[in-house]
Amino acid sequence: MLWRRKLSSRLCSLLQQAIESNQGRFSLLGLSVGLLYLPAWLGYLVPQALKGKIGWFLIASMLFLAGLELWKKRNVLAQLESAEEDRMLGYLLISSSVILFPFCRFAVWPQALLWLLTLVGIVSSLWGISFFRLFIMPTFFISLTVYPRIGVISRFIWELFIPYEGLEKAMAWAATLAMQGIGFPAVNRGIFITFPEGAVEVGWGCNGLDMAITLAAAGLFMGILYKQPRNQMIALISIAVIIAFVANIPRLMLVTIASVYWGPEWFRFWHGFWGGQIFSGVLFTLYYYVVGGLSKREAAKVKNT
Repeated sequence: MLWRRKLSSRLCSLLQQAIESNQGRFSLLGLSVGLLYLPAWLGYLVPQALKGKIGWFLIASMLFLAGLELWKKRNVLAQLESAEEDRMLGYLLISSSVILFPFCRFAVWPQALLWLLTLVGIVSSLWGISFFRLFIMPTFFISLTVYPRIGVISRFIWELFIPYEGLEKAMAWAATLAMQGIGFPAVNRGIFITFPEGAVEVGWGCNGLDMAITLAAAGLFMGILYKQPRNQMIALISIAVIIAFVANIPRLMLVTIASVYWGPEWFRFWHGFWGGQIFSGVLFTLYYYVVGGLSKREAAKVKNT
C-alpha cells in the first residue's frame, strides 16, 4: 500500500538522520533499552488486565495526559536547548543504563529503574535539565508509568501507615453486616466471611484500594483536563475514594455468595476478567453521574449568585 511505503520511507529517513549525529546515536541507544524492557512491562500489564485489574487504565491515562501537556507546549519544547554539561550527563546516564541493563533482567523493578534513568538521560541530552522544571506534570506522570506494578507501590505505602490487614478486616466486617441485613447467615472472623457451607477470605486484591486509587486518579485527571480549581479537584478525588470503597461492599457480597452458593464457575466469573470489567464499568458510570450531578449543582449555585 502507498501509505505503508511512505511510512517506511519516512522512518528510514529519520533513522538515517539520527545516525549522523552523536545525539541521535545516543538517543537510539537509549530507546533500545525501552524496546528490551517493553516485553517485561507488557508481560505484567496484559495478564493483570485479563484478570479484570484496571491498572492499565491508570497508566494509559497518565501517558495520555503527559502527551497532551507536551503537545500543548510543543512551541516551548522546540525552543529548549541543552547545555554541554546537560548533554554529557545525558550521555553518561544512557551509556550506564545500556551497560547495566543485561545484568538487571532478574526482576521488573531494576529494568524499570534503568529505563527511567535512560529517559532522564535522553531528555537531559535533548532539552536540558530545565525540561524537568518546565514540564513538572508530564515528568511526574511518565515517571509513575515506567514501573507497571502500581499496586505494589500503593500497598507498600499503605502498610507503612495502616495496621496489617486493617482494610481487609474492615471490608469483611462491612460485607458480613450487609449480608446479615438481607438474611444470609454470614459471620465475620477477621478477614474471613464464614457461612455454614464454607468461608471466603478477603485478601489484599479485594479490599477496594486499587479501585479507589484508580477512581481517585480519574478524578484528578478530569480536574486537570477541565482545569478545575484546587477545591473542586479535592472534592472529585474524595468522592471517588468514597464511591470506590462503598461500592466494594456489594462486590464482596456478590463474590462471596457466588463462591459459597453458586459454585466455582460463577466465582471465577465474578472474580475474574469479565466480572471485574462489569464492576469497573458500573463504578465508572456511577462516578460519572455523581460528578455530573455535582457539577450541575455548582453551576446552578454560581448562576443564582
